[in-house]
Amino acid sequence: MRNHEAGDKSDGGAAMTETDRGLIAFLLDPDAYPEKPSRIDHIETSISHVFLGDSFVYKIKKPVNFGYCDFTTLKKRRHFCLEEVSLNRRLAADVYLDVVPIYRQGDRFSFQRSKAGSVADHAVKMKKIPDERILFNLIGQGKPLYGELEEIGRILSAFHDHAPGYRGSRYGGLKTIQWATEQNFEQVKPFCDITINREFFDTLTDYTRSFIDTHRDVFLSRKKSGFIRQGHGDLHSQHICLTRPPVIFDCIEFNPAFRVIDILQDIAFLLMDLEYRGRFDLSQRLLKSYSARQKSPLPEALLRFYKVYRAVVRGKVDSLLFSHSLDLDTKQRGLKMATDYFKLAEHYIRDDRKPFNPVVIMGLSGSGKSTIIKDIPGDWIILRSDEVRKQAAGVGKGEHVYGDYGENIYSGDMTRQIYSMLLDRATGHVLDGHRVIVDATYLKSSQRMGFYDACIERKLNPFFIQCFAGEAFLRERIVKRMRDGSDISDAHLGILERQLQEMEEPFELPYFRVLRLNTEEAVHQTAGALKEFLLPFPR
Repeated sequence: MRNHEAGDKSDGGAAMTETDRGLIAFLLDPDAYPEKPSRIDHIETSISHVFLGDSFVYKIKKPVNFGYCDFTTLKKRRHFCLEEVSLNRRLAADVYLDVVPIYRQGDRFSFQRSKAGSVADHAVKMKKIPDERILFNLIGQGKPLYGELEEIGRILSAFHDHAPGYRGSRYGGLKTIQWATEQNFEQVKPFCDITINREFFDTLTDYTRSFIDTHRDVFLSRKKSGFIRQGHGDLHSQHICLTRPPVIFDCIEFNPAFRVIDILQDIAFLLMDLEYRGRFDLSQRLLKSYSARQKSPLPEALLRFYKVYRAVVRGKVDSLLFSHSLDLDTKQRGLKMATDYFKLAEHYIRDDRKPFNPVVIMGLSGSGKSTIIKDIPGDWIILRSDEVRKQAAGVGKGEHVYGDYGENIYSGDMTRQIYSMLLDRATGHVLDGHRVIVDATYLKSSQRMGFYDACIERKLNPFFIQCFAGEAFLRERIVKRMRDGSDISDAHLGILERQLQEMEEPFELPYFRVLRLNTEEAVHQTAGALKEFLLPFPR
């Protein structure tokens, strides 16, 4: 379901009207449904109630008016249910099945019509989408997904090509984007030095206004040329299911202003969402596939502008989440997400054409760091902590020192010295014009932040790839490595156990600067995703 049901709406409007409690109770009862599911799960959003059975999903709209949507009458709710089915069938014809009436007789509800009953409400009926194939979830699991976004690019390119154009003056175009960006600034300004750096806020407003002013002809030309179309409006990884064939669902039905947009803005939302999750490899593959099927080259500067715009909208929404929530965990999550979205917008403005460099490959011993980079092209300088450590200690490359955790050449002082050397060498090579990969565990927040802060201070553009696998995989790999004696690493099972106890997840880093890769997948899949990321690609 939508996170605040589509990012770029203001949160003003009339007070919420509650859905009939008897209707909710009816829809929570598995026996109420024709299919007789074994259970019903209930998800509530700001504008809807969703009821999930074994194979089907029923969704009703709340009788609310938030300004950007109005479902306050039965007639309006029916209209927008029909719109939801009709519009979503463009990309998910087999999922959106029908709009079904729910009848009421006294205080009893039913899907079966009776002579004395009347229509109480309407529900959108859908096939249940497999949660395990939702792109958002697959990214969260660190799946490489190498090449799996190509078909999405083809589908979206064809969808945009065939989407009805809009020639009116109400939606899309120059005035619309001017109004939307100025509204963003007004709503974001109170969060200066809370979720957004004040200096960057000034940079953001200057960049946006200057871009619109100097590209007026571009915006006007895009509209005149028919690029304002009936798009999706809410394209992101939670609304893509990688089944065969893929399903793209949950478009904006309740307000045409959010879907009648430049098709470039539509695809920019998905590209930004992937990049926010550290998946620049997926966004590159998607953009290549999408662009190859467009009739004319995509205007790169305008695409970047729309990615900035979409990142700012998400930063605004999560700032409001932080501000309004009473739950401490929700507030902290909103603060982190908002801050990272604004940092992504800053990256687009300041560093978008600067390749990520240096790149840190990090993770527990046995997580496959060295394996997936062994075939990286030779123009990358690879700094392995194991090699640097043994050089510094005067130990031969093929000689093993199997000691306890934190002892001998792996003492705390020695480790701090090695990480300092890795930093100095990496930044030095980058400043000399080389591309650099650093291969080390970086298990501690302080180690990662020391590297990150130093790179940012030197105006570099660091990135972190976190390799991970289940404990059984890690142990198996370490045992095999020790048996073969073919790797420089001195890690053994005792070291791994201590690492597992002391490892800290990289929550302190900007979310978009971390790519998480589950190395349990086939090596060629994981290495393919890594190479896709490391290949230079103009953005």
